[in-house]
Amino acid sequence: MSSTAIRRSARMPLVAVVVALTGLVGLASAAPAQAHSALVSSDPTDGQTITTPLDHVGLTFSEAPLTGLDAGLRIEVRDAAGTDRAAGDVTVDGTTMSRTVDLQDGAYTVLWRYVSPDGHPVTGELGFTVALPAQTAAPTASATPTSGPTETSATVEATRSATPAASDAGSGAGGAALWLGAGAVLVAGLVAVLAVARRRRTPSED
Repeated sequence: MSSTAIRRSARMPLVAVVVALTGLVGLASAAPAQAHSALVSSDPTDGQTITTPLDHVGLTFSEAPLTGLDAGLRIEVRDAAGTDRAAGDVTVDGTTMSRTVDLQDGAYTVLWRYVSPDGHPVTGELGFTVALPAQTAAPTASATPTSGPTETSATVEATRSATPAASDAGSGAGGAALWLGAGAVLVAGLVAVLAVARRRRTPSED
């Protein structure tokens, strides 16, 4: 065998070792990236200003979180004073875990702890602001106008003033009629007396 062939034979095992080592390094570097999940999105997003009422905070991950009594999932929504404004337990729906909140205007920080299916915990935080628009007062219902004409105080006063005058006028008309009737009776009586007297005088003249 020539010296060149001998050298090539000696290099082959070395090349195989290098290739094998390179593959192992690649697998070792890829394994951690595939083993652990990461936060994909959140509601609200980091730095967002909320202008509509918010009833929950949700975090979505690349894999469904580990569930169970000892999973260690946590979502805290703390205000500027450090008070947790979230209530109830953390709920899991697919790859999203969420918690209900009762928030007023102000800045809030979300502190979360996620556990991947293989048991690896991941923690993080994000911030958002609530700025709800001011509520306007409802308009006061006005009284429904009546269908007929409205009677003003001047009209009422004029009606009251005219009523006694009408009564007086009625009384005056009734008094005049009474006097006229009495006069007619008196005249009729006088005519009757004169007729009787005239009849009595007539035989004595003959």
